[in-house]
Amino acid sequence: MWDSVAGAWERNADSVDAQLTHATGVMLDAARLAGGDGVLDIACGAGSAGIAAAERVGASGRVVLADDAPMMVEAAARRSAGLPQVGTLVCDLASIDAPDASFDAVLCRHGLMFAEDHGAAVAEARRVLRPGGGYVAMTWDSRAANPWLGLLMDAVGEQFGVPFPPPGIPGPFALDDPDRLADVLRAGGLDDVDVTRIATPMRTASVDTWWELVPQLAGPVAIALAGMEEDVRDAIRARALGYAAEAARATGDGIEMDGSVLVASGQRTAA
Repeated sequence: MWDSVAGAWERNADSVDAQLTHATGVMLDAARLAGGDGVLDIACGAGSAGIAAAERVGASGRVVLADDAPMMVEAAARRSAGLPQVGTLVCDLASIDAPDASFDAVLCRHGLMFAEDHGAAVAEARRVLRPGGGYVAMTWDSRAANPWLGLLMDAVGEQFGVPFPPPGIPGPFALDDPDRLADVLRAGGLDDVDVTRIATPMRTASVDTWWELVPQLAGPVAIALAGMEEDVRDAIRARALGYAAEAARATGDGIEMDGSVLVASGQRTAA
C-alpha cells in the first residue's frame, strides 16, 4: 500500500512538512536530542522527521531512516542525500533490524497507528533504545479534529454505506485518544510518559487543490479510489468537495481546514 503512494509523498513532502513543522519541532524537543546522538526514524515515510533530527544531532550524530516500504526508503534516501550522517534501512516497526540498545532516540511520525499490535511496536522500539533514551510518536488526533482528512474518508464511506476504513482495520485515527496512546507507551515498557495535543491546520490554495493533494497521500484512500469506476470516483469527489467547502475557512491566499496531532513521549529508564 505505502509503496504505491511513495512517489506522491516524495513530490508533496514540502506541503506535508509545512503542516507539521511546529509539531515536528515539539517531537524533536521531546526526544531531547543532542549533538552526536544516534536516532532511528521508524516508519519514516519520506524521511522528514529523521532529516529534521539530523540537523540537531549534527555531523557527529547518526540517523537511520527506516520503513517497511522499499520505495519509501528510496524516497527518503534521495531526500537526505548530502547528509553523510543519515543512512537508510528497510524494516518493519514490529521487527527492527538493529541490535539491542543501539539508539539514543526513536522517532515514529504517523506510523504507530498502523501497527497491528501497538504495544508490541513500542516494546520493539524500546529494545533498540539505550537506557535513558527517548521514544516519541506522533499520531493524528480525533477524526473530528482533522476534517481535512476525516471528511475525505466520510465521503468514501458514505458512497458505499459502510465506515471507511472498516472497523478493526488499522487506520490514521486508530490512536486518537490521548489516554489510550499513553497506555500504549506504558504497555511497551516506557516510563515518564507524556502526551501533548498540537494544532496542525492544513492550508491549501483551494478545496480543489485539497482534493488533488490529500487522496494521493492517504494510502488506504488512494488504493480504494484507484480501484473504482470513474463515475463512482466522481461522486466521491463531488461529495468530498462539498464537505470541504463547508469545513474550510478563507485565508489571505487560499483556504484552511482544522488539523490536530498527538505527540507522545516516553523514556527507557531501566536497562
